Amino acid sequence: MKNYRETIRAELAATRKVFHALLDSLSESELGRKSYNPGWSNGEILVHMMFGFIILTALLPLARLWARLPKWTSKPFAWLLNAFTGPFNWINALGARGQARLFTYTRLGKIYDWANSQLMKQIDHIQDDEWERGMYYPTRWDPNFDEFMTIRELFRYPVKHFNFHLDQIKRF
Repeated sequence: MKNYRETIRAELAATRKVFHALLDSLSESELGRKSYNPGWSNGEILVHMMFGFIILTALLPLARLWARLPKWTSKPFAWLLNAFTGPFNWINALGARGQARLFTYTRLGKIYDWANSQLMKQIDHIQDDEWERGMYYPTRWDPNFDEFMTIRELFRYPVKHFNFHLDQIKRF
């Protein structure tokens, strides 16, 4: 189980370096320019990528709780969340657009670092027998969600999500 901790820590640390290199490579004005994702600016995509790390800090306690219950119990919850995909997508896009306007260039790096440090701390609180427990997820919300994900896989989600969107940032 220590291997999981080391692997996840290394992935989070490597992604942090990529995030800061990407942020440093863009000027404040370039954050407002269109990305390769239609309808989204570079800043909106970057905030959205960062939000994958922030959401995990909130999602982990829920996942750990559900992981202690019988496996089937989270399936109806995932189904319910999938039923609300339309409103979720609207809120997700609206949130990224609003946050891209609120978070200054400097704050983006600080907020990302905060989320990264929170995840690093949470790794230490996962018990050895928890890593392979998990819950069902709303697969319609994000192609990076699997139908059932373990705590180990959930920790890897924000890195996977980050890499999924990385090529959507337009560099000038």
